Amino acid sequence: MTKAIHSIVNKPLGALLVALVLAFYGCGNAPDTASSGNQEEAHDHEHGEGEAHEHEHEDGHDHEHEEDGDHDHEHAEEGEHDHEHAEGGHGHTHEAPHGGTLVAVGDHFAHLEIVLDPDSGKLTAYVLDGEAENPIRLKQGSMEFSLALKTDNGGTTVTMLELAGVENALTGETAEDTSEFVVESEKLKGIDQFSAVVSTLEIKGEKVEDLEFDFPEGNE
Repeated sequence: MTKAIHSIVNKPLGALLVALVLAFYGCGNAPDTASSGNQEEAHDHEHGEGEAHEHEHEDGHDHEHEEDGDHDHEHAEEGEHDHEHAEGGHGHTHEAPHGGTLVAVGDHFAHLEIVLDPDSGKLTAYVLDGEAENPIRLKQGSMEFSLALKTDNGGTTVTMLELAGVENALTGETAEDTSEFVVESEKLKGIDQFSAVVSTLEIKGEKVEDLEFDFPEGNE
């Protein structure tokens, strides 16, 4: 009877001990498992954000490089455009210092500036350098022009005029060593356009013959 009671009592105690042991180990491991899972999820989340950040950085960096490339391309096109203008000769202009018409001599190594006063019929020719800025003296006492003038009936008449060298006490120029030549003619009164041929010029040791130009257009 005593053994039977002891057996009955021990069975519940054993079961209880087993339940306690299982509960203890189960409670101890569950938080670890959950914590481990949460840490792994957090790590994966951080890793995902890092990848996204790197992706954004790469995309932004590449985009900036693409914009820089477009900017450089625009500059290159502007450079080509400027180069084309330079080859086309744009911007190669001169200002006539006396407000007249510029006539290029030879390969622009010198200029004549032609000034006409239609009221008085006075025609003046100034000899200038290649930049049309400084006077060049010629050691010749005159300059001969052949002018084609339009008549009232629509025809053309040819007139020969000789421009004489002008003295200038301020610059020391003489009639035989001067940069200014002048003629005054009744035939030039009321005239505002003509075609001309300068017979002979000797500038900087170079002889130029039959220099043609139109007035007031010039030949620039």
